[in-house]
Amino acid sequence: MTGLFKRLLGSIPTFSLTSLLIGVGFLMFSPVLGHAQGGSTNPSTAPTGNRGGVAHSIRGKVFMPSGSPAEHRIRVVLELTTGGIVGEVFTDTVGNFEFRSLSSGVYKITVPGDNQTYETSQETMEIYGSFSRTFPAQVYLREKGRDQTFRGQDRILSVADLQEVPKDARKIYEKGVKRAAEDKPAEAAQLFEQAVKIFPEYLHALNKLGEQRARMGKFAEARAAYESAVAISPKFALAQINLGILLVGQKQFEEAIQLLESGNRLDDSYPMGHLNLGLAFLLKAEPNYDRAEKELLRTVELGKTDFAQARLYLFNLYKRNSAWDKAVGQLEAYLKEAPLAQNADEVRQMLSKVKKMISQNQPEKP
Repeated sequence: MTGLFKRLLGSIPTFSLTSLLIGVGFLMFSPVLGHAQGGSTNPSTAPTGNRGGVAHSIRGKVFMPSGSPAEHRIRVVLELTTGGIVGEVFTDTVGNFEFRSLSSGVYKITVPGDNQTYETSQETMEIYGSFSRTFPAQVYLREKGRDQTFRGQDRILSVADLQEVPKDARKIYEKGVKRAAEDKPAEAAQLFEQAVKIFPEYLHALNKLGEQRARMGKFAEARAAYESAVAISPKFALAQINLGILLVGQKQFEEAIQLLESGNRLDDSYPMGHLNLGLAFLLKAEPNYDRAEKELLRTVELGKTDFAQARLYLFNLYKRNSAWDKAVGQLEAYLKEAPLAQNADEVRQMLSKVKKMISQNQPEKP
């Protein structure tokens, strides 16, 4: 390696891990895995007239009972759980739909049944954050006359979604979700604790309790809440993933890897789970670059532009292995996906340096 390569390696910054250690529930993601104003003429999108403040989006897909994407246009309705229809759209011919300009809150996505092949199906989503984000959603339709709801190939709803929760516990839980969306973690945590007292096996409430405790910096208590949920149901993917993320933040990488791999096997759809698994492989005492690369690539595949930051970790990975063409590709992709990011100028400067270095070290043509 030439002196120029060594100097450049020393000058390339390592981007911060801290900003990405956020619970999965904050993302659905965050996630993974956001952007919009009204006025679209696309029939599969609907502006909802958010008046001021942060404007979020929900971008989703409808799947037929067989697990395949919808093959015709299907009506989708968005409502607030507190009451009132926010908007309605029709999917495109492969099941995609989008709602834009949404305020933070808890929403219910409803696909009305067609009275022939599938029943009415619903998904509840909570969206919030101090900056605009796009939240992914998947609606799996139930075959008419059958009770089981499929998610893909023989994949059913989360065990937490199938729990029969007492009404009073559910009401308190929904109040907690609202307080969390208002960025009031202490009040939200108290409400989730009340819900758990009424129904000790309330998986969603335990997971949310862990999230709020983590937001307040009460990491030991957050871990206890997640572990309680996992003990009640080892098949509850979200609690395992959130616990794994917590352990990545505490640099307990080996234990985090076990939890994140287990959670991702149960539910592969969370970009934040793949992101933190990639970081754990990258940062542990004996890094596994191949596995780190695989998980980070899966992150951007699932999270799209909402997880553009993962490309900076891929850049650092390729830089360490002197895979300069791939490193350049990740910086270019990042700037394309996040051109207005706060660190965009820094990334442009680094891209220019790397390209200059490569051109200066290419062998002369005969």
